[in-house]
Amino acid sequence: MRYSNLMILAAFILFTGCQAENQENNELSIDPGNQNENHKNDTNETDQNDTDQIENDQNNHTVEEEESGESMSLPLHDYNGEEDFLALSDLAEALDGELNVDQIHRTAELQVENRFYYLVEEVPVLQINGIHHPKEHFEFQFFEEEAYVSVGFIESALDHEYEITDESVDIQWDIEITESWEDPREVFHHDDMSVKDIIEYLSFLQSPIEDASVSTVDSHLPGAPRDYRNGYHEGIDWYDYTTEVVINTDTPILAQADGTVVRADIDFEDYASHDVRNEDLAKAAEVGFTPEYILDRLRGQQVWVQYDHGVMIRFAHLDSIPEEIEAGMSVDKDTVIGYVGNSGTSGALDGDNSGLHLHQDLLIYDRLFYEPYTLEETRKIIHELWGDGI
Repeated sequence: MRYSNLMILAAFILFTGCQAENQENNELSIDPGNQNENHKNDTNETDQNDTDQIENDQNNHTVEEEESGESMSLPLHDYNGEEDFLALSDLAEALDGELNVDQIHRTAELQVENRFYYLVEEVPVLQINGIHHPKEHFEFQFFEEEAYVSVGFIESALDHEYEITDESVDIQWDIEITESWEDPREVFHHDDMSVKDIIEYLSFLQSPIEDASVSTVDSHLPGAPRDYRNGYHEGIDWYDYTTEVVINTDTPILAQADGTVVRADIDFEDYASHDVRNEDLAKAAEVGFTPEYILDRLRGQQVWVQYDHGVMIRFAHLDSIPEEIEAGMSVDKDTVIGYVGNSGTSGALDGDNSGLHLHQDLLIYDRLFYEPYTLEETRKIIHELWGDGI
C-alpha cells in the first residue's frame, strides 16, 4: 500500500514537471510570434508615416506650384478687323499693376512688379526701365479712348507664354520670372553726378560726323525755346556753319560707339503737305505744349541707338538711311546709320534743302542728359565731349 502511494506520488510529480515544461515551451513558441506581430505593426506604422510624409511632400509641392504662379484669363478685343488686343487696364488689374494713360500725348505707362513700361502710339519702340527695345511682335493702339496692346505683348514684354482660347487669352503667371527682373536705374543717380562725372560717363561717344564740332549756339542748345510748336529744344545740333566741315545730304552719320539699333525708319513717309503739318502744330498750340506723338513726327526720319549704361540717342531729321540698317542690329563707332537731312521740318516740304542739320536727343535711362544741369553747364558738357565749334 505504501509502495503504491509512492508510485502515485512519483507519477504526479513527473506529470506536473512535464506540464510546466510544456507551458514553458509554449510560452517560448509564442514570443517569436508576438515579436513578429509587433514588428509587423511597427512596419505598418513606419509605412504609414512614410506615406503620410510623401503625401505631405506632394501637398507642399502643389502649394509651391500654386504659389509660384497664377493662372489668369483675360478678355480679347477686336478692332476694325485687327488682331486680338488686350486692354491695358485689364492687364494692369489682373497683374496688380499700375497704369497711367495720357490721351493727349497718346502714351501709356504700365508698372508690373519692378518693371516700368512706356509706350507711345505710332512709335516702334518699347521702353522698359529706361532701356529701349524694338517694338516687335505686338502693336500698341488707342481705341475709343482706351489703350490696348496685341497679345504678343505678353511674351515680348512680360516674358510669359500665353494661349488664346475662344475670346480670351490664358496666362500662367510665374513669380520666379518676375523675381528675376531688375531695374538698372536703382544704382544710377543722375542728379548726384557733377559736370565732370557726366562728361566722363559719356566720353565713350565719338563725334557722329567726322571732324565736325557740335554747335553751342544758344538756340541750338537743349532747353532753347521752340515757339512754333509751344515747346523746347530737347537735343543738340550739328550745322555746317558752326564748323568748317561741309554738312549736306551726302554727309554720313556715324553710330559713335558700340550699340544696338532699336529703331530705323526705312519706310519713312514725311508730312504730305504744310497743311497736314500745320494741323499738328495747331494741336500743340491748343494744349500749350507738344504732345509726344506729334513731337515724334516733327523729328522726321530717325534712327535710335541704345548703348550700354542706359545711354540712348535719337538721330533725327535724316535724309536717308542705308538699306542694311535695321532694328536689332549691332553697330560700332564707324557704322554709317544715316545721312544728314531736314525731314520733319518745313524746309523738307519746301524742297529747298534749308535747315539741313543733324539733331540728336541724348538720354540716360530715358531721361534727357542735361536735365540736372544749368544752361552753361550743359554748354560745357557738350563742348568738352565734341566741341571747338561755335
